[in-house]
Amino acid sequence: MDGLTGRDAMAEGWYRTFSLPAAENPWFGNGDRCVKIGRTGKVLLAIGDGPPLKCTVREGTAVFVIGIMAVCDDVEPPPWYGADGPAQRECARKALRTTTESVRFTADGGKAVDLQKRRFAICAPQRAVQLPPDNFLDLPAQPATFTACGWVAWLTDLAPGRHDLNSKATFTDGSAPHTWSPVIKVTRKSHP
Repeated sequence: MDGLTGRDAMAEGWYRTFSLPAAENPWFGNGDRCVKIGRTGKVLLAIGDGPPLKCTVREGTAVFVIGIMAVCDDVEPPPWYGADGPAQRECARKALRTTTESVRFTADGGKAVDLQKRRFAICAPQRAVQLPPDNFLDLPAQPATFTACGWVAWLTDLAPGRHDLNSKATFTDGSAPHTWSPVIKVTRKSHP
């Protein structure tokens, strides 16, 4: 979509998480949470939990749907540690396999889609990042690498108007479900 794969979009979202100070971090309800990415900005990355998320996009913008993701890096202690790309990918996959019970997505109250299918499973390429002071990991500023895996999807061709999206992941350990529920307002393209 707009020059991006799902792997690229996932990597971009996590790159923003690692590279911004906690006070500006969209994954935690801070800063800009409606991020337009891609060659021409026609991909919406609606980021994070927190206060209700409302994004406005032009008709023709694709939405990157977040089911659930896990990320592993070379700076945190286990269980999130992986020394290199393959180890980080296996770490993230293991976290998803062993803790995720279900991942369901609905658009506009329609039928739920089970995202825990092979076609929705992806891993981002390993990325390098410089952790800033006051980062979300609460670690000293330093270089880091990370890889993320998860169950995600694309929403394309949304009609003009309001769209209520919702994904909910539940976990085998009884921890609170992860929800992603942006409201997307799609405006008509202007024609000359």
